Amino acid sequence: MRARGGVKFLRTSIRVKLTVGTMVPLVAAIAVCWVIGSSIIITRFLSEAQQTVETNLSSANEMFVGELARLSDVIRLAGLSPELSAALRDDKNLPAALPLRSILRNDRLSFLTLVDRYGFVRYRAANPGSTGDSLKAEKIIADASKGIVCSGISLLRSEEAFRENPQLPPLMNIPIKPTPLARIYTKQIENRGLFLVCAAPVMAADGTVAGVVYGGLLLNGENRLVDRITRVIFQPRESAGQPVGSATIFLDDVRIATSVMNERGERAIGTMMSTEVYNAISRGEKWNGKAFVLDKWNFTAYEPLRDYRGAVVGALYVGMPEQPYAELRSQINTIFSGVLIFVTLFGVPLSAWLGSSMARPIKALEEGARRIAAGEKQSDITVDSRDEIASLASEFNVMNRRLKEREHEILALNHTLEAKVTERTTQLEEKNEQLLLAQKELAQAERLAAIGLLASGVAHEINNPLAIIRGNVELLEMNNSAGDHGPEELDTIMRQVARIERIVKNLRAFSRSGSKTLSRFSLGEVLEDILDQVGHQVSLDPYSVTRDYRGKEIIIEADEDQLRQVFTNLIVNGLQAMEGGGALFVDIGADPEGGLCRVAVADTGPGIGEEEVEKLFTPFYTTKSQGTGLGLAVSYGIVRDHGGEIEVLSEPGQGTIFCVILPLRQAPEKQEAV
Repeated sequence: MRARGGVKFLRTSIRVKLTVGTMVPLVAAIAVCWVIGSSIIITRFLSEAQQTVETNLSSANEMFVGELARLSDVIRLAGLSPELSAALRDDKNLPAALPLRSILRNDRLSFLTLVDRYGFVRYRAANPGSTGDSLKAEKIIADASKGIVCSGISLLRSEEAFRENPQLPPLMNIPIKPTPLARIYTKQIENRGLFLVCAAPVMAADGTVAGVVYGGLLLNGENRLVDRITRVIFQPRESAGQPVGSATIFLDDVRIATSVMNERGERAIGTMMSTEVYNAISRGEKWNGKAFVLDKWNFTAYEPLRDYRGAVVGALYVGMPEQPYAELRSQINTIFSGVLIFVTLFGVPLSAWLGSSMARPIKALEEGARRIAAGEKQSDITVDSRDEIASLASEFNVMNRRLKEREHEILALNHTLEAKVTERTTQLEEKNEQLLLAQKELAQAERLAAIGLLASGVAHEINNPLAIIRGNVELLEMNNSAGDHGPEELDTIMRQVARIERIVKNLRAFSRSGSKTLSRFSLGEVLEDILDQVGHQVSLDPYSVTRDYRGKEIIIEADEDQLRQVFTNLIVNGLQAMEGGGALFVDIGADPEGGLCRVAVADTGPGIGEEEVEKLFTPFYTTKSQGTGLGLAVSYGIVRDHGGEIEVLSEPGQGTIFCVILPLRQAPEKQEAV
């Protein structure tokens, strides 16, 4: 322990420092690798799992569509039977339609019905005693009567299903089971049925539509389809004989056919999807991500099922449990923990031994240096090693012998360096003065060039309309002598005079002295008034104007007339940039803490190139055939005079955004009372 300036410091040996300096970075590196590596690995696995589920949903949807196609083939082939056409022509020939019962039984259909071309039921294979009612209101039958095969999904009530097949209502009844995170279901039993349905035309001998054959397959409790989906999609990844995923068909948010099993190993029919998923499905949106399925979290993908009319009536689901990936995360953490413990137990003794080996020669070197510093005679320091420390001791001995020889040389060198520093400082100050002078001269030259450019532009812009005025006046005089007052020439004179007035007005605004008449006003009210009046300059019929500033009250202190000129110019420019129509967006915002506000004017026009953006605020630069090129230059001067700035964001083909940034209050020294 040593004292420096009255403060005592605890002395730490090099062995401890070496041990700590070696182990701390090593342990920190392992810990960082642990966190980053575990995160990357788990994130990658989770991402691949979710992508796999989404791909599986596409496969499941194809199998679902394939089942619907199989039903369509059965119904279409049934409609080609000549016996059905004959039965529709002659009621006495109805027994000829009995093959429908064979089709119903062999293809495991839930119902099969023959309808005449007027929409009246002529024969029900599953309920022969129920005929004569009309199905003309069913869209699928109405479409099939036009001569096309139609298929889709249909939601039937209990009484509707009973007419088609009296055995269906008991099969459709599904008791609702309370499910965690699911919405509250108002019914205790779901008695509606979700069907795959198809309708095919029955063609007469003359090629006209004689009727429609209409059939369906009940999905309530029909687990063959979901089992086949589960088996085909997840069988290659089975573990211990149990598939790692599941599939479900929902009616609204109730499972009516599923391979999801509960804790007793029974199918979870009657349970419900989570509220979060149902909210998305009911809006007709797909759901991809983690979701709570029955009693555990799963990687899931849901797709809405729509009936033949397009309404959402249920969903198709595939998913995989999250538990295997949670176990994988635990295993990875266990492995990294073991590595960290092993490295710590092995590295600490090794670092301590290496530190002791290095500390002994350094201690000898320290003792020799202390004696030299005390003015004692010191023989050469000897270190019994052949490494960098021995070389250090040798060099230390040489340094001790030459120290006094170099002392006088160092003093002389210090005086030389001080003189050179003084000389360089003087030279640097001179260069700085020259640089400031050059900057002033450059600024003056730029101002003179701008004045010259302005004068040239003024002469060019005024001479042209004056020449036109002179020519038209001569024509007017000639016509007056002939008794014609020349209204067309008078109109031309007035247009050119108006153009001169506009140019002169812009020039006066551009060259103004910077005086402002300040007042406090609402930005939103000014913009509202401008947009209400701008229709007199540009017809707003082909444009869509979005006034996003409404409801935002921002009070600013500035010259209202000058800023009105700025915003009018930006809005008119935006409208004129969108030839043929487009969308204009006007918005405002404020940063009270920074004392700033912004006004943004955006259009969906053709955009502005990078080179043109750099020239936008140059006087007399314009891309319009009738423009003067002073509007943006004047606007730029007004905004800068208010202590603000104008930003332009634009890309060709992407539209343009002009953003005016202004202080909420003007600096006191610039205010002019109003």
